[in-house]
Amino acid sequence: MQNYLRSTSSIFILTLCLFLSGCSLQDHVVPEALEIGTETVTFNSGWDFKLRADKLGDIPPTEHGILYLAFFKASNDTDYVPRIEHGSKIKFDGPLVLGANSYKYTGNAFAGRSFFYYRAYAIKSDGSVVYGEIRNFTF
Repeated sequence: MQNYLRSTSSIFILTLCLFLSGCSLQDHVVPEALEIGTETVTFNSGWDFKLRADKLGDIPPTEHGILYLAFFKASNDTDYVPRIEHGSKIKFDGPLVLGANSYKYTGNAFAGRSFFYYRAYAIKSDGSVVYGEIRNFTF
């Protein structure tokens, strides 16, 4: 009986070792995330919007820029979080590069407004969206 138990235990341990050696950590590789940040806007004959790409990640972006919400003084809207589905876009030209990315906006979306909230965004090729920090500007 002892020989049978030793033999069964040995077979179990050998089977377990073979199973574990067949498992690979590379099967569970998590893609590197895209990381962006929102820089402070400045005005100099137009609005100078900037975003910072800290990591480009493994899934390339197809679009990037600034999302904003602009408000009049007596606005009843209290949702100040710019999102793809809630806000307006300022799309940057060219590809997203590591480090500083900028765009000069000369439109009139902020004319007569009292304040606006803005943040960097990037839409990746898989359709997911990455956001930077929310910032605001008051006139």
